[in-house]
Amino acid sequence: MDVTFETPEGRVFIIEVWFFATVQEMKEMIQKFHGFPVARQRLVFEGRVLEDHHNTEHYGILQDSRVRLFLEMPPEFSAERPALKAEEPVDQSEMPPRQLHSPSPSAKRLRVMVLPKCGTKKIAVEVNGWENVKELRRELIRLQEKQQVNLPAEGYFFIYRQNVMDEDRSFRWHDVRHGDTIEIFNGSVTSGS
Repeated sequence: MDVTFETPEGRVFIIEVWFFATVQEMKEMIQKFHGFPVARQRLVFEGRVLEDHHNTEHYGILQDSRVRLFLEMPPEFSAERPALKAEEPVDQSEMPPRQLHSPSPSAKRLRVMVLPKCGTKKIAVEVNGWENVKELRRELIRLQEKQQVNLPAEGYFFIYRQNVMDEDRSFRWHDVRHGDTIEIFNGSVTSGS
């Protein structure tokens, strides 16, 4: 499910989390995708500071929930302001108003290189990190209509880091980064029985 995180400075981003992800796991994903150190993160949902060992179900975090992300200062900088304690209510009036619009499209865009199996020339394609991989297929079809790419007529699938990509999962779920290469292989993926 997609959960929106926002900082007091107005930075907003979406991360795909599991339905029973712990708060610790969410913090690790935030660090992985956005670089905020786990040890400095404090997550707040509906006025409550979230404890690392509880999961999304415990707090009622669902698809499209908004979670506030606060960064605690390192100990040498935080002498004048005490840290937030777990389960301590947070005064929402001290927080800036929520940013109602989505972050700028450029902040979410990834430029990936697509390598057709039948060719040696890589094609640069821009995608949104939170979108499902099937959006790449749609974008390649648009490029094919403009005669900028030749796609296999008999069908194809995507390989990233030697793994078949699940087209119903996001690029972030696959850990695709800006500048990475995705390969096109002829054929289709079948499951063994």
